[in-house]
Amino acid sequence: MSLSWLKRGPRKHAQDDANVKRLYLEDRFFTARHVELDRLREISVLPRLVDTNEWLATNCIGFFNQVNECYGVLADFCTQSACPQMSAGSTIYNWSDDKGKKTKLAAPQHIDLVMSSMEKIIKDDSIFPNKFGCFTGISPNHITVDGADFPPQFFNHVKKVFKFLFQVLAHIFHSHYQEVVDLDMHAHLNTLFSHFLIFAETFQLLEQKDHAPIDDFVSATFQLIGLSVAASK
Repeated sequence: MSLSWLKRGPRKHAQDDANVKRLYLEDRFFTARHVELDRLREISVLPRLVDTNEWLATNCIGFFNQVNECYGVLADFCTQSACPQMSAGSTIYNWSDDKGKKTKLAAPQHIDLVMSSMEKIIKDDSIFPNKFGCFTGISPNHITVDGADFPPQFFNHVKKVFKFLFQVLAHIFHSHYQEVVDLDMHAHLNTLFSHFLIFAETFQLLEQKDHAPIDDFVSATFQLIGLSVAASK
């Protein structure tokens, strides 16, 4: 297999054209997955006897690690010259600091701040308790564990993590899918993103407006399993 493409350096991404079919929507790439969509839907559902917050926490951390690893493989292609702004198609994402000041940054700098910020959240024991307490009983819907209390705003923290992870994935699909194909990792990425979207839809972790930058992939994926994007709030 020729690796000559590796010597050409980062690609400069052309402006998006609504009339141009995205590479990730071509059948030969879009249909490539390691796990069938129906199975991804099955494993997204809350298992019986599992606490909802525990399920959200476990999957949130799992998705963070997978997105982080996936982007790490592509980081050499996501440079300030190749990606001078954090974009997903025509959508530009701004970084907001702790004081709410918005700043336009190059994609690699933006993503580094996003992933560092999200890692800080999921490693905060006051938000994501990682020490399980003593088993205290079973109800019809979940297992009760004493000492593993989640804060009242836990769900909002999970939504925040999912929103930012979505932005990273959307950037990868729009700006680096050719590299993904060249590295023969499109089936893995498609599986990850499809699972991420289905899980997020199952627990209403993303709003419909969040889908906008890559709504074509979202709609095509949901259509195959009978989900409607319009159902998102």
